[in-house]
Amino acid sequence: MRKTYFVVLLAALASCQSSTQEETAATSSASAGQEKGQPASGQPRQTQHIVQRTHLFSSPQSPDYFRLVLRGDSITQGQVHFTITTQDGRLIHEEHFPAADLEASLVYEMEGATVTQEQRAAYILKRMEEFVEPKDFISPAIAPNAPAQTSFVSETAWKKIQANPKAVGFKYLLGKEDGRLLVYDPEQKKAVRYGSFGG
Repeated sequence: MRKTYFVVLLAALASCQSSTQEETAATSSASAGQEKGQPASGQPRQTQHIVQRTHLFSSPQSPDYFRLVLRGDSITQGQVHFTITTQDGRLIHEEHFPAADLEASLVYEMEGATVTQEQRAAYILKRMEEFVEPKDFISPAIAPNAPAQTSFVSETAWKKIQANPKAVGFKYLLGKEDGRLLVYDPEQKKAVRYGSFGG
């Protein structure tokens, strides 16, 4: 009786162990496939570069995660996935743009008439590393005497942001002169574009 119980117990343990190994292996190969550029939804998924920073933005107490992931067959031909996530895991901003949008301002720094592929790639990675820095955050988001800009938000929304001295603005540049300003809107529970600069 004792032997039978022991054999049954060993069989059950072996079954559990092989099941766990299969799940782990399946998860690992799925992840590896995506990292190695296996197409997902018909798009190249090879991860070229990841940058993550934290900064106070949606809350004065808890910093948010600002993350950029560059995926594609190469750095210069890739797509950037830019997200802002709160500490409790809520996605409050998501945006996709071509890596070329980070390269565009290279034209202002070129010393010669042309640049190499390596120089272009290095510049994109540099822009990613510098995309979220303390100097890019503005507090208050809107100065008390600034005239309303209603291209991206209503005048009511503008005035609410302006009336909140703790609202933090985040500015970033895409393309040559497409400067964007984001602020967290507690009513919509997400970051919204409220202005622009450059151009």
